[in-house]
Amino acid sequence: MTSDLEKEFLRYDEHNAWVPIFQVGAQAPAEIKNQASVQAIEEGFSTAEARKPVNRTRNRYRDVSPYDHSRIELENSVYINASLLRVPEANRRYILTQGPLESTSGHFWQMVWEQKSNAVIMLNKLKENGMVKCHPYYPITGSEEMEEMVFEDVNLKVTVMEETTFNFYVERSMEIENMETGETHEVLHFNYTHWPDFGVPHTPLAFLNFLMAVRESGCLESDVGPAIIHCSAGIGRSGTFCLADSALILIEKSKSIDSVDVRSMLLDMRKYRMGLIQTPDQLRFSFQAIIEGGKRILAKDSDTMDVLSSYSELKNHKDEGPPPPPPTRTSSLSPKHTSEMPPPIPPRAESLNKDDMVNGDEDDIEDEEDYVNMRLHPKPEEDELDHKENKESQSTLRRRQREERKKSTQEQIRIMKEKQRKSELWRNRRSYVKPVAIGIALLIGGLIMYRYYWRF
Repeated sequence: MTSDLEKEFLRYDEHNAWVPIFQVGAQAPAEIKNQASVQAIEEGFSTAEARKPVNRTRNRYRDVSPYDHSRIELENSVYINASLLRVPEANRRYILTQGPLESTSGHFWQMVWEQKSNAVIMLNKLKENGMVKCHPYYPITGSEEMEEMVFEDVNLKVTVMEETTFNFYVERSMEIENMETGETHEVLHFNYTHWPDFGVPHTPLAFLNFLMAVRESGCLESDVGPAIIHCSAGIGRSGTFCLADSALILIEKSKSIDSVDVRSMLLDMRKYRMGLIQTPDQLRFSFQAIIEGGKRILAKDSDTMDVLSSYSELKNHKDEGPPPPPPTRTSSLSPKHTSEMPPPIPPRAESLNKDDMVNGDEDDIEDEEDYVNMRLHPKPEEDELDHKENKESQSTLRRRQREERKKSTQEQIRIMKEKQRKSELWRNRRSYVKPVAIGIALLIGGLIMYRYYWRF
């Protein structure tokens, strides 16, 4: 039975209505972009802090600023372009932020430390189409040993403990260390690498499995600090991720896809950060991912459920192919393609047949079928045991490396304190040397004078 949300999706597709729905609202009373602008004006949302001259250089784009009422404020009132997004009905909290600049990378990790976040979710590459989208704010692992980065402006050191590369994303385990106190905090870093700027992935399957990988880590739960989510501006890809995750939570709770009103959810989310979901294309993909994910969540077939909930075998999954090229971005985020319909996203695999496929759709179907077959025909128990043993050995290595680094840090702190103690001791000694030297000089002078007058 077709859900109302899917009927809405098909109706928009049939009438090519995604641009009107997103941009001008000609066919919808609750248009997205215009109503969000009116909403911001009516509510009196201010961005005064972001527009202060001292803070302007800390914004990657001049037209993406955090609202004052929802922005993250660091200790000592340090400004950072980041917003706390709350979705109470889904019991979710996210921190959406821009890709760090070179000058704000330390503040980024300060935010992770202060918010006690357990994960950073990066939805972009450092460079895209030859343009820098994000400063390399995390250590790049070498071939022999793990690298580390020290941010002296915030007294934090970040070290990569472990890195695993999949076809669609890279998962890193990192450790943040407070250089003053020696305290440490572990953070997972999920970097999705198949999502073009201003664009969408080819199919929702890889994205849904990435989302479930993040979920299984527990970093999105309400009993831990809010996860840090960013792309380049922290609104397009980041907004799509949060919308899909929150909507699927509601579907899980209500056991019905029709419990989700995508447009209303997006408008509520835009109260916390401007511009969430940047293009009609991303809005369409959000509908598609929510419908696809909702169907799999509600499926009675346990094997089908495993396709969505398990992500450990993505390392053997075929690549989904190159994504569609995104438009060029300048210092402004206003997309130029407002009057043209964006290229359509391929429909779900289940609704296609071989005769309907053109221009690479066949590859997408093969990818999804291969992934399903992998779940229906799991690896032998022996391979699973080897994999488990390998994981345990990696865990042991990580613990040993962590203990060694902790000992090294403690030794450095001890040496620094010893040097400081000796320096203070020497300063104290010098404070006594001067009066003693003056006294000795006066005594010698007195003796000389006494002998001189005694002769005469």
